[in-house]
Amino acid sequence: MGAGFLGREIANQAEAGGWAVDPVVRTAESARTLQSRFPKALAADAVSSDFWQERGGGWSGMVWAMAAARKSGDGAFCTMHREGVIRAAGWSRREGVPMVYISSTSVYAESAGGWVTEESPLAEGEERAMAMIHAERETIRAGGSVLRCAGLYGGERMLRERPDGPERWLNVIHVEDAARAVGIALRIRGEVYNVTEDLPLRRGTTGGGWAEESLRSRRSKRVSSAKLKAEGWVPLHAAGLKDSNHPKG
Repeated sequence: MGAGFLGREIANQAEAGGWAVDPVVRTAESARTLQSRFPKALAADAVSSDFWQERGGGWSGMVWAMAAARKSGDGAFCTMHREGVIRAAGWSRREGVPMVYISSTSVYAESAGGWVTEESPLAEGEERAMAMIHAERETIRAGGSVLRCAGLYGGERMLRERPDGPERWLNVIHVEDAARAVGIALRIRGEVYNVTEDLPLRRGTTGGGWAEESLRSRRSKRVSSAKLKAEGWVPLHAAGLKDSNHPKG
């Protein structure tokens, strides 16, 4: 579900691995763009109950990589994650199809720069975080797995130095490495994994602040991917090693 920045890379890697890929996207224009490579690309409202009621079997696995735009209202974001993912998870459970839900490391409550693992406290009071947490729990209840991805970069999406904002840690993952984690999540069901480089980047300035209209996260944390690495996943990219602001030693 979804063929955005990460969804396209998941589809590309799956096809390269010999899988038949059926992308489901929101617009006919997006479907037409994909159909030259993925002939079964479909434009549909995967948030609606009708889509899942009419959907038969035939898939060996499903990945929900669909997300509302950052600038969309909380209502659209929460509908997609609370309603769409819940319906997808119900279908997954009914059909016995492994499901992976792409979540975010923004669900963690830590804000003082400490390290977090999959067991760390969650941001229970933040609306968008709660929508994803709810979707995660429904996915796990359906026997699926969850990937909490850090900020994605790669290809044309370059990491930029951002002096604005308060001094903080930024967790990132290359889109190719994030997509590679999906195979593990499809194979090992009922688990939550952080997908991030263990080299968070320093951003912001001492005493800096966010503009009032800023949509960026106010929380600073360092996210560990040790659990995923224990399953054999190793990131092939490491932005932190190239970042001049990363602490040495």
